[in-house]
Amino acid sequence: MSKLIVLSNRVNLPKSDNTQAGGLAVALQDALQDIGGIWVGWNGSRVDQTKEQKFQILKHQNVEYHTSPLTESQYQGFYCGFANSALWPLMHDQHQLVDYQPQDFKIYQDVNLRFAKHLKQVASPYDIIWIHDYHFLSVAHYCRKLGMRNRIGFFLHIPFPELRLWQTLAAHRDLAHHLANYDVLGLQTSRDQENCLNFLEQTLKVQHRHNEILNYQSRKIHVKCYPIGVHPVQLQNQASDTHLEKLPFDLDTVQPYKTIISVDRIDYSKGLLEKIGSLQSLLEDQPEFKNQFQQLQIACPCRLDVKTYKNLYMQFKSAVHELNSQHGTADWLPFDCSYDTLGHEALMQLYRKADICWVNSIRDGMNLVAKEYIAAQDPLDPGVLILSKYAGAAEQMKEALLVDPYEHDSMAKALKKALRMSKSERLERYRYLSQGLKNFDIIRWRDQFITDLKNSQSLRIYRPVAAGASNQFSVHA
Repeated sequence: MSKLIVLSNRVNLPKSDNTQAGGLAVALQDALQDIGGIWVGWNGSRVDQTKEQKFQILKHQNVEYHTSPLTESQYQGFYCGFANSALWPLMHDQHQLVDYQPQDFKIYQDVNLRFAKHLKQVASPYDIIWIHDYHFLSVAHYCRKLGMRNRIGFFLHIPFPELRLWQTLAAHRDLAHHLANYDVLGLQTSRDQENCLNFLEQTLKVQHRHNEILNYQSRKIHVKCYPIGVHPVQLQNQASDTHLEKLPFDLDTVQPYKTIISVDRIDYSKGLLEKIGSLQSLLEDQPEFKNQFQQLQIACPCRLDVKTYKNLYMQFKSAVHELNSQHGTADWLPFDCSYDTLGHEALMQLYRKADICWVNSIRDGMNLVAKEYIAAQDPLDPGVLILSKYAGAAEQMKEALLVDPYEHDSMAKALKKALRMSKSERLERYRYLSQGLKNFDIIRWRDQFITDLKNSQSLRIYRPVAAGASNQFSVHA
């Protein structure tokens, strides 16, 4: 019987402090928990030498967790270097921030090879392998070099950029060839899907394309959109739990103003500085909005070993201080910020208590905060979602108040509408948004991808035929 093997950079280990796990790890936990399998990835730690790198195996319920540290040089070259100083800004349309170093790309390849070797060790011939995100674009390439003929799929959780941006990266041809070794390539949105198809078609000079299938070197590469979802029933239960978690903001005290919640890593893709700029403009131009709202921001510092992120962290703290100094009073601050991570159940309860959620990404693969906020709402008295049109979630969540984070007027208009929205309109928008969550939840996302991967025909060429055996192909589920 075949099993599912998942590879992602971070792994959400059971019975551990997982506050550092991002949305990807939480989503994969939800997708794996009821079907089981093996989950492979980095354990978040670093060691000095390669001889100290060993995969630790933890079994919990029906999932095996295989995690390993990185060496310090791998962390700098693979994680801080090529993945987050070159790929991340490129994929978020920030090509001016791309810092490509050939040595970093070599280390990136070495790490991808190392994880491919581990997959080779643990995978049986009929296992399904599902690789996740930009850290591991090249893993399938090395799996094939190692002789693996398994079905291998890849899902990109962040945006896929246009061809013109890829062409600015020296290694783009290598990466195109590496991506061609996957059987199924999954993207968040239809725009990402089209960008990926165009990138592979043009870079590899593919001769034949049929809708979402590329024929390349006798292989079929399926490129498809699978918008990731959440587990709405589970999130609703967490949000309505009467056992309240400790929250960073006091929302139980009766206040004369409405509360706006935002939860972001301090990353240039999240539009944090743009949000503060729009609040500055609103309060300067229309001071009557003072004391009408309070922005509650959870802003988690990340990747501080990368210079760009360290600088952004300092800029953000300075901007928050300036905003509050200029417009705050002894009894009111427009922007209340917590820099600490928050457990998932506490976060759902915070969402439920907040009147408005503001997602201001300048580029985002999906943004699960938007979906989690709606899932956590009180169905009888829901809040309002303000959502950047550049977040992948905007493609599905058109009943949110869509804004352009580059335009202060757009955000100010949406904010005013959210603050004054009638209960009947809130209920109507919520009904549409919550139904969308149910139609495209995390389970459907997982099942659609795995079904397509199982049905892919690439095993026609990957599977070896033993001497004297029939040449007839049969799909082994």
